[in-house]
Amino acid sequence: MKKERDPTREEFEKFLRWLGSAGDRSDRKFIFIQTRLIQILASRGCADAESLADEVINRVAVRIDTVVQKYSDPLRCCLGFVDNVHLEHLRDQRKKSNAREPPKPRPAEELESEDQCLQKCMEKLNRGEQRVFVQYFGGESPARTGARQELREELRLTANALRIQAHRLRMRLLECMAECLGQT
Repeated sequence: MKKERDPTREEFEKFLRWLGSAGDRSDRKFIFIQTRLIQILASRGCADAESLADEVINRVAVRIDTVVQKYSDPLRCCLGFVDNVHLEHLRDQRKKSNAREPPKPRPAEELESEDQCLQKCMEKLNRGEQRVFVQYFGGESPARTGARQELREELRLTANALRIQAHRLRMRLLECMAECLGQT
């Protein structure tokens, strides 16, 4: 998450003045807003709700001159910022979890049985269907594009018609594979 810079003393004091008259009232309102933000973020499953609530307050305080003009209620203003902070937090969590967990290698027996099932299922297709499937889904991306164009021209199909035909073949193979792997 892009962490906002800490507000300057002047910005934070303006924020507190916006909360109410100096002293006890602004302190109570600050604690109320902070507690409310923590409750919201905790209810969304954030383990570090306190630091995220502080980030919301920092973002509001840094932009205090702008937000005072747009919002009359400090709580509503902070609630407007909480969604973005939460979404950024979720995005960071996804990135971290994807980076930490490398794909688990699959056992050779499993790969071998899948390969055997694929061969059996491909044999159930006629030669034309096999060719369409291999040419449509095979190869690397740049070569695959050219192969699909050739296939469309040869079969005299529109791009959408070829896409539908390839999708149906793929679904038949997936169904056959699931059945075959369920038996083995």
